[in-house]
Amino acid sequence: MAIPKKGTAPAGRKSMKMEADELTEKIKACVKEALDEQAEAKAEGEEGTEDAVAEVAPADISGLIEDAMAVVAEKRKSRKEAGEELGDVTAEEVMEAVGEIIDATEGEAKEDDGVEEEVKEDEEVTDEAKGRKAAARKHQTKSARKSAASPVQRKYSSIYMSRTTPTSTAKKSVPPAIQLARAIKCLDVFGKHDPDAASFYAQRKYDDADMAREFKALSATNPAAGGYLIPEIYLDQIIELLYSKTVIFELGAQKVPMANGNLNIPKMTGGARATWGGEARKIAKTQPTYGNIRLSAKRLEAIVPQTRELLMSTNYSADQLFANDLTRRMELGLDFGAMFGKGGEFQPLGVFTDKEVEHVDAKTLSNEDLADSNGKITADFPVFVRSKVLAKNVDDNKLGWAFNSVLEGYLMNLKTTTGAYIYRDEMNTGKLLGFPYRVSNQITTDTTGLTELAFGNWADLLVGEQMGLETYTTLDGSWVDEEGNQHNAFEENLAATRALMYVDIAARHKESFLHVKNIKAF
Repeated sequence: MAIPKKGTAPAGRKSMKMEADELTEKIKACVKEALDEQAEAKAEGEEGTEDAVAEVAPADISGLIEDAMAVVAEKRKSRKEAGEELGDVTAEEVMEAVGEIIDATEGEAKEDDGVEEEVKEDEEVTDEAKGRKAAARKHQTKSARKSAASPVQRKYSSIYMSRTTPTSTAKKSVPPAIQLARAIKCLDVFGKHDPDAASFYAQRKYDDADMAREFKALSATNPAAGGYLIPEIYLDQIIELLYSKTVIFELGAQKVPMANGNLNIPKMTGGARATWGGEARKIAKTQPTYGNIRLSAKRLEAIVPQTRELLMSTNYSADQLFANDLTRRMELGLDFGAMFGKGGEFQPLGVFTDKEVEHVDAKTLSNEDLADSNGKITADFPVFVRSKVLAKNVDDNKLGWAFNSVLEGYLMNLKTTTGAYIYRDEMNTGKLLGFPYRVSNQITTDTTGLTELAFGNWADLLVGEQMGLETYTTLDGSWVDEEGNQHNAFEENLAATRALMYVDIAARHKESFLHVKNIKAF
């Protein structure tokens, strides 16, 4: 929005008036959003206001615009003196100045409230101190009465402040999942991929000063070329939240950084041995052997469609729903790659498909004490699996089982000849034969009842991570879902958030795992 110069034509003044009217409407819209948020906070039991202002006085808006334009003019003057080239005044600059004015108003209100509290505290002295502080109390009482008679006029307080004094409560901590949803909405949806605008909305819509500062920091990096990263403080928490829900990380998989997208990890494939010798005899030499693991970043991606009404909402439950959907899709992708990835250029090599991992076919064991020819296992079978892995001198610190809920039910129902359940009590605590198990229904059971499991030291499963979670939201794009159906955001009033991670997964020691297939679960 350009500032008109002296002597402009009436048409210019008319244009300026039209733009001012448009800006006025924007400010009114922000005020309405603030009041709606207050009502939502009250409904959810958070700190809210009991008597919100239903309507904004035009005089308040006009005065606010004038003061905001003055702030913008002062800032632009300083930037011009510093040699910066300036264009026309933008609506974003004015809105940012509005936010600063409101923040300053609220700060003054808090200071005034603090002074009144000090007066009240000083009046509540003990009987012994009454004589010593009589003069001070008299002066403070007069000040308090004067304040009551002539309340402090706070400019624009009717816009964002309630008519009643809210109770002072500590700001509630926001769960990481909600932080993720709000960061995506502020940056991708409300801010239209502009960090400065995202900072403004983070402060106005969610009262999150930390998020606002992080978005401000993004504006110095020009991230417009490839999507935007969630700010670092939220990134750390979100990645940990994402990993904590995956089966592989619950069992003990380890995360390693890949700064450049590739990582070579040396490993010892054969160790030196100590031998026995005699007096004056030469010491026998043994040579250790080495190999390496190469991790190369592969793209894990998901598109999360939502209705625009849900995505534009700042309601807490809407944020939770959006974040749960996003993190769930990414965690399922990580688990699938770690277990069933086929390897190659675009997928990691999973434990269930790695040919160097030991594989056992329950149908071909030729031992009726363990399993019959149909793959139906006995209570001795889990003991057999555990023994085969431990016989390789595998570290038992993070040993664990991975199977689906069908096999879990089968194992829990195994009984002795007297009808007592063999594993049920222990499995109710989340363990089988002393080691934890996790259920993933991405491990399928076919129509004939055949399924599979994996047992091993999951600390030897490495997940290389080049960067964190990257998101980008489009409100007018198109995409194809898992069933091959074409969707258009404009026609269906939808929005799509694209989530990307660059990771690779590999087993550091192949002998640490055992995969069993063709287990008859029903």
